Amino acid sequence: MTPDSATPMNGGANHDQPNDHRGSRLDGWKAIASYLDRDIRTVQRWEASEGLPVHRLEHRQRASAYAFTGELDEWVARRIPSEGADKSLEPAPGSALDPVPEPIPARAWWLRRPALIGVALAAIMAIGALGLWAWGLRDGRPSGDTRDPQAYSAFAEGRALYTSRQYRDAAIALERAVSRDQDYGLAWAWLAKTYGRLSQPMWTGGKAASDRAAETAERAARLIPEIAETHVALALAARAHGNVASWRAEANRAIQLDPRSAEAYGLLGDSYSAYVYACDRDQDPALADTYYRRAMEYSPSHSIAASNRAHNLRRMGRYAECVELMNRTVKEFPDVEPLLAERGACRLLAGDVEGASADLLPLRGSPKLAPAGSLVYLGLLELKTGQTDAGIRDLDAALQLGEQGPRAELVVAETYGLAGDIPRAVVHLKRAFNLDRTCAGAVDKGIAFTPIRQAAEVKALLASYGIH
Repeated sequence: MTPDSATPMNGGANHDQPNDHRGSRLDGWKAIASYLDRDIRTVQRWEASEGLPVHRLEHRQRASAYAFTGELDEWVARRIPSEGADKSLEPAPGSALDPVPEPIPARAWWLRRPALIGVALAAIMAIGALGLWAWGLRDGRPSGDTRDPQAYSAFAEGRALYTSRQYRDAAIALERAVSRDQDYGLAWAWLAKTYGRLSQPMWTGGKAASDRAAETAERAARLIPEIAETHVALALAARAHGNVASWRAEANRAIQLDPRSAEAYGLLGDSYSAYVYACDRDQDPALADTYYRRAMEYSPSHSIAASNRAHNLRRMGRYAECVELMNRTVKEFPDVEPLLAERGACRLLAGDVEGASADLLPLRGSPKLAPAGSLVYLGLLELKTGQTDAGIRDLDAALQLGEQGPRAELVVAETYGLAGDIPRAVVHLKRAFNLDRTCAGAVDKGIAFTPIRQAAEVKALLASYGIH
């Protein structure tokens, strides 16, 4: 289980999701521009001249801008030809897909002056080449966009689903985008990120998702190697395979390309926080907290970093700080279930059963949580409130739904440990160690197992693997 899969061992898109057609809220011009993959000046021009739906929140000195993803998507869709439309038609000037120049009138002045035809044609060819180059490098980005309106529409849908943590539906939409345009670099990068998330232990992607993450990230790297998003995708693919060195290197490369890449900072935090990504590595919860805080500083709407930081605080036993952080974040994004999951877990471990129940009971079946992950949270609640049989059933079901690998076994072992059920925790520790011997070292040193590490049964198990 991973932080962004939002299980008791983790936290887990970037935006609030109101319950109406407007979708997620984007706060500030930077977030709006990033969502539309344009620079800030371009989207401000679109608002002024093309009716881009941007709202204002008035303050004492000046107003701040915000928008909703659903309204932006509708605005883009109105400027893209429909499925049955003539694909030779270009969108209106200033639309989400850059238009080609208007054709030169047949009776243009230079056609009446044959001596200038050669010069004019050369100039037109040069302008056309420059236009193609600028289209590929507009907004300071390498070529990686598309001129296929249906590919763009599928990409916009997939990106919105990704940011709301609906990874399975996001993968479907993004696969549709790259099938329509095999050279759509941005779509390949987001598709790779999506499979990287789906490969986490408590999602059902497993090895197929981790392999597809690597394949699609490599495709993005061939098409658009010099943008941060590609290296975030490569970092997620490396994380899916437990390759910690590449995971950290790619996250750092993303930060070099974009010093404000919140997702890259969050991935660095993950690399020092949760054992579930890979057992054989160093863990440093304090350093993880630093990276999570940096991610939140650069993108306050990046709720993955917020919930993952809360999860890390919970591991360190800082329950009150965890609850306070989640109270602030939930107030801003009340419909993001992973935030409620983390707050509920911290409340539960702090002794607030009523508050924990209010947060955790509605999680069952949520599409924004890993199916197995929600069962782990519920299992923890049930074990801590004396509903042992129900807790065992939910934890067994979580293993059946999830990856069924060593990391998932550790998730369940940790959950039993938090509930004080040492014998069952040891059963799952043994299973994890049998699948991956390096997980014994993670249990010996990792903060997640501090509550049970000194138990006689756990010490004996570690001793059998040469750890004293």
